[in-house]
Amino acid sequence: MAIIITYDILSKHVEFKKEMFQLGYKDQIPGENCKIIYFPNTTLYHATREAETARDEAKIVCKKLNIQLERCVATIWKDWAAVCGEPFKQ
Repeated sequence: MAIIITYDILSKHVEFKKEMFQLGYKDQIPGENCKIIYFPNTTLYHATREAETARDEAKIVCKKLNIQLERCVATIWKDWAAVCGEPFKQ
């Protein structure tokens, strides 16, 4: 089942995303009405995770990076609408 997870951390944003990417999370996916859907900065997608697993993996990554997971919500990716967005500028 596909999920999205949104989170707040105070530091190590790039490192956090790299760790999550290694677990199969994405910050963009193909769209139907647009070529690519770019997720907001602190939102990731996973095609096969359960919401609880995503939350737990975020906690583990934060502990590994020695940062605090300030807020986190993971939920099923279903019945959604999006503004396609643009890639983030590096």
